[in-house]
This record gives sequence, structure tokens and C-alpha cells, in this order.
Amino acid sequence: MRKHLLRKMYNKALTTAFYYRYKIKHPELRTILNNKKFENCHAGERCFILGNGPSLKMEDLSLLRDEIVFTVNQATRIPQFRELKSNYHFWADQNFFKIDENKPEDMELLQTMCAVADGNPELECFFPIVQYDFVKKFHLDEKMHVNYFYTGDIMRDDFRGRIDFTKPVFGFGTVVQWCITLAVYMGFSEIYLLGCDNTHIITTIKSVLHRNDDADYAYAVSENEKKRMEKMLAASSLEAYLGSYLRTLQEYRRLYRYCTDKNITLVNCSAETVLDSIPRKRLTDVLLPE
Repeated sequence: MRKHLLRKMYNKALTTAFYYRYKIKHPELRTILNNKKFENCHAGERCFILGNGPSLKMEDLSLLRDEIVFTVNQATRIPQFRELKSNYHFWADQNFFKIDENKPEDMELLQTMCAVADGNPELECFFPIVQYDFVKKFHLDEKMHVNYFYTGDIMRDDFRGRIDFTKPVFGFGTVVQWCITLAVYMGFSEIYLLGCDNTHIITTIKSVLHRNDDADYAYAVSENEKKRMEKMLAASSLEAYLGSYLRTLQEYRRLYRYCTDKNITLVNCSAETVLDSIPRKRLTDVLLPE
């Protein structure tokens, strides 16, 4: 017990030290990490967080037209994305920001990133604060409303405190989990997940085998994107990715427990999913109750 407490104190101190070191290096942090405006801005409302799992193809996303929606990563490739007009969009995986301007697969990714707010000028986008220079370099803040978040320690089973996006927030294994914590900070009382199949372990293995295909995503995957993913996976080991996948499962369980303790409804409406720690409902039962 004492060892666990000491480790918890050490991790918190380390996160705080990194945070303040970054503030010293970037004095503009006080201004650009200005997320106070989002605190409880949707108190008592409901939202839908969309992952990019293949089960999203089975849903009629036009049903979400009047709902508050979070999208993530390369959702711009989804055929219904423009009609959806999401409210919030998240980028988190650091691999998305390793752009080599001489490689067509990287430039295709950058183009996808730049186009996220096309036709949707009110969209609020979130990037890791450590990618501030990246955003400036490629003028992303001229193409969309850019907000930042700072990732610190991992979420632990005993966490019952307050989530605050003006300070370091937890680091996670998948971008959807950051969206859940932001939704909590925004005051949503009901959070519904879609396209959260959590089958990316299959995608990882297929990428290693050079067998990646459209069946694993909510959108068509270009040859450039397949090449980019294979290159990304080659930079690490399958063991590391398997460890990350396990942590992702654990973090969904922790988030569900946290939301339950805070009287927040967290439900997985994905048509197909391997997640067993979050209760499920059909999307139509939520949107079209009898």
C-alpha cells in the first residue's frame, strides 16, 4: 500500500515538474491552454463520441444531425462526415504529427488534417500542446478553431478527483478516451460512444503482415495511408502495441467507473465492439425511444 502511494506521489510530482518546465520554455502556455470556457458549457446535456471503427459503416449518421458530436483523427475520410457537422474534433496520437514533406503518404495525412473544418467553420479542434509548433508551421490555426490540451500522468483505479482541461489531463491509449474526459469537463450527463469497436489490435497485426484493408475502418484506406501505417508500426515492436492495447482496455474500465461515481451515463452504442466494461445500447434505442 505504501509503495503504491509513493509511486502515485512520484508520478504526480513528475507530471507537475514536466508541466511547469514546459511553461517556462513556452511562456505563451497560459494563453494557449485557455480551456476554461469549456468547463460545464454543456451541463446536463448529452453527446455522441465517434471512433473510426468499421461498425460506424452500419449506422445512419444523419440521425445525429441535431446532436452534439465529437469526431477524431481521420474522420474526414468518412463519407458522411461533411453532413455530420461535428462540434468537436480531437487529434492525439503523436504519430500523426511526424510529417515528412517529401513523402506523399505524410502529405496526404496533412491534407486530411487541414480539411477537417471545411464547410464547418464553427468546429472546435483539439491538439496536444506539444504540437503547438506543428500547428503554427502548417498554419492549422488559420484553417480552424484550435485548442490545446496537455497530457500528464495515466489514470489509475483509485482516481476520483476533478478533471480539469486547464491543467495536465490523463494520457490514454486511444483518442476517444480523451474525448470522454473532455465531455466530463464540459458537464455532459450522458455520453454515448459509436464506432468504438476497439478492434485496432487486428488492424495492427494486419499492418505488420501488409494486409491492411478497408474492412478495418469506417472509411476507405488509400494506398498512401496503408504505407504510412506500416512505416509507423515498423518503428516499434508488436509487444509494445499489445501492451498499449491492454492499457486501453483497462482505461475504458476506469473511465466507466469514474463516470458511474459521478452519476454520468457512459454507454457504448457501437453496432459491433469487443469492449465488455461499458454497457451497451442500440443507437436507435437512444435516439428513437418508443
